[in-house]
Amino acid sequence: MMQDPPLRILRLQLTYLAIVALVVLLQTLPLQSLPYPFAPADVPLAITLAWIMRRPDVMSPILITLAFLFADAILQRPPGLWTLIVLCASIFLRMRTRGRKEVQFLYEWFIISLVIAVSFLVQYFALMFTFLPVPDLQPYLVQVLLSILIYPICKWLFRPMLRFALTQTMHPSASRATR
Repeated sequence: MMQDPPLRILRLQLTYLAIVALVVLLQTLPLQSLPYPFAPADVPLAITLAWIMRRPDVMSPILITLAFLFADAILQRPPGLWTLIVLCASIFLRMRTRGRKEVQFLYEWFIISLVIAVSFLVQYFALMFTFLPVPDLQPYLVQVLLSILIYPICKWLFRPMLRFALTQTMHPSASRATR
């Protein structure tokens, strides 16, 4: 199993936090004066799931918690609810990816789709049971669908960044040949 240097892992973690923070802050920009006809995709969720599927060693629970608590505060969601749901989903996916090589993309996308759908469903019922305002169902379903559809884009976009670093170890016979 390959291991990246700790400095590279730290750099990837800080990059993840910066990307999620930038996406969340861009979501708060008033790009039009009328309300959107549909809820936008949950891009931080898609990014997080793509990073977990590619590099579960980089995505610590503390990192995910920090990113989504920040998003909850900025987007004025109930603090910690979506964070807890995403954290549980990420732990589930981390356990599924442990010890496995890469799987076929359609299977991975199916699993991610189920995780996204269940996550949104849990949030919807949690809001309903706690008597908090529940979003309309149709825009909510569109948000789920858009989040599922944006996952392949996030996976493709971050694939080069999340590769393991090449180690500079030489085979013993190669080191003898250089002498």
